[in-house]
Amino acid sequence: MIEYLKVVGTGKKRLKDLSQQEAYNAEKLIIEGKATDLQIGAFWAAERIKYASVEELKGFIDAHREYMVSVKTDLKPLDIAINYDGKNRSVHVLPAAIFIATGSGAYLTGHGAENIPSKYGITYHQILEYMGARTPDNLNTVVKALEETGFGFAHQRLFAQKLFNLLPKRKEFGLRTYHNTMERMLNPFGTDKVITGVSHPPYIQKYTELAKYVGIEKITVFKALEGGVEPFPNHETILHLNGKEIKIYPEGVNKEFILRKISPEENAKVCLDILKNEDQNHTPFAILTAAILIMAYGLTDDLDTAKQISTETLKSGKAYERFKRYIEITDEYH
Repeated sequence: MIEYLKVVGTGKKRLKDLSQQEAYNAEKLIIEGKATDLQIGAFWAAERIKYASVEELKGFIDAHREYMVSVKTDLKPLDIAINYDGKNRSVHVLPAAIFIATGSGAYLTGHGAENIPSKYGITYHQILEYMGARTPDNLNTVVKALEETGFGFAHQRLFAQKLFNLLPKRKEFGLRTYHNTMERMLNPFGTDKVITGVSHPPYIQKYTELAKYVGIEKITVFKALEGGVEPFPNHETILHLNGKEIKIYPEGVNKEFILRKISPEENAKVCLDILKNEDQNHTPFAILTAAILIMAYGLTDDLDTAKQISTETLKSGKAYERFKRYIEITDEYH
């Protein structure tokens, strides 16, 4: 491990990026327990200071994909590859938007964990739990839910155990590591399309390159609310949809209802009320988010059409029916 620390950790004037192979080798030493905790902390700190290059991130991804368990499905869903560390400054409407989109004919997947540094925010799969669903504890349930409801969520421990095993050390380190970036792009469902959000514009190109590296050709990426896939409720969002730039305006969205911190229990009620057509305050934002998912999946590339589809699906009750079936499956096969 020392040889790699000498490359990345020798000061601002002398530090260099690792090659893809070197990054792979270094990460293998970490995940196989062949690097000491002190060496790991030094390596993570050095990478944080200089920022991991795309080639390094590819090497880190290679190391974990070598051990990754693929989720077997004949479907080609849209992978919602967002930050694992959740949100702590705004309301989640993604749980409702997911089932509006699946009720419209889209197939969506997600993956993640919880209590991830440095934000330690609440994740959308935790909100789903507060809504009455369970997080599947086996991949067969994930696939069954995907095939029958249009949505499947795989916890990191089910498909990337080696990466999940690093979480205690990541918590002890306390800051973001390159894992926060690369874990989004593991593509456990082997799909060809992805949607991801960033907090910093330079990462748009990084995620585009990483997505293509793992076999994803249809890429939707944008600077988004807290790095998720919900647009900004208070100003325009510029969506990069398969190389096409689309400007999205939050028409009809009241930012005061979105840009606030609420309890998970209250957030769950918000999403349930949206799906039951019993909410007015957050619904426009959920419809807008669902429209983005529908476009990224490929049902249409026109925002107005996607919003119309979302609205009709929600009003028809299809979205809530999909969610109720999701609860049944995740409860019965847990």
